[in-house]
Amino acid sequence: MSRFSFLNSVLLLGLPFLSPAQTISSTTPGITVTTGIVGVAGTQTARLNVMNLQPVIPGVAAVLCPATLEFYDDTGALLKQLSVTNIAPATAASLVFKPAVAAAAPNARAQIRAAIFTPQTFIVNPGGSPPTPAVPFIRGCTVMASLEIIDDSTGATHIVTTDLRAMPAFSVLTMTTPR
Repeated sequence: MSRFSFLNSVLLLGLPFLSPAQTISSTTPGITVTTGIVGVAGTQTARLNVMNLQPVIPGVAAVLCPATLEFYDDTGALLKQLSVTNIAPATAASLVFKPAVAAAAPNARAQIRAAIFTPQTFIVNPGGSPPTPAVPFIRGCTVMASLEIIDDSTGATHIVTTDLRAMPAFSVLTMTTPR
């Protein structure tokens, strides 16, 4: 009977709780959403807007809402990034990107997409009355994002999209078996 040894073989798993999507540079677990690819001419600017949907409730401390906003080109190269430590409830953060495209070139465009990463936050329910055990649970902040393509000369928005898709997370695990 022969024995098979699979040392240093790699297994690719599509489990969202293991790690963030590969194009976001954070190693913290969380949720990543992305737009589709859009073209931006040299006379245009792209602006990614992210709003925290948590309402303002007087007397109640808001859950922190950190986010990482990023622009990528069509090859997956990171073009620009902004890490925001907290987007306050009912407010927004923005990242602006001006492509390096020669305006004189006919039909010259940069093909880009935007991505937003919101890490999971750990919250502990302190229990209640009568005393109950504290229960930790995981929660990410809820955000709404939009991507605008703006004409530089007029300031008018030519295109706006709120159509984003969740990016599945993948992790690479090294598997070994005994000999």
